[in-house]
Amino acid sequence: MAVSRGRPAFATDDWMQEQQLGAEAEAEGWRRMRQKFVRPEPEPYQPVPAAAIAAIVEADPHRTGSVILKAVVRFLLAAFAAYLAWIAGVDARFGEFDIWMATGSTFAIVLALSMFGPARGFVHAAAETMRWVLLIAVGFGATWLAFNWPG
Repeated sequence: MAVSRGRPAFATDDWMQEQQLGAEAEAEGWRRMRQKFVRPEPEPYQPVPAAAIAAIVEADPHRTGSVILKAVVRFLLAAFAAYLAWIAGVDARFGEFDIWMATGSTFAIVLALSMFGPARGFVHAAAETMRWVLLIAVGFGATWLAFNWPG
């Protein structure tokens, strides 16, 4: 590197060329990285006719309906089975600890088993029935309030 008297060492032609080559190498690296990690263009949206969807997709009864109502039905089933276990334990004159262990384990087992097999279908049917009973009860209640509201 030649250094003249009027020019500082960092602004020489060699230094500027070195900076230029470094910048070009860095730009090439960034370009390669962008190409490597680029996401493919998404396919354009093509709407599917409703008739085709209805023909292909059948509603799975276990994936429809209210999850909350199904949870309430499962809880009520498990609570009823646990109550029966408690009655059986008292009738058999078990100790208090044995009765509570039987009651708790029956609750947990029935709650778990209500998520499999035929019990799952029963839970769905009971939840649908509960939904309609609640809707009818709310309708009757609203009608009663409409005609018997004090005023």
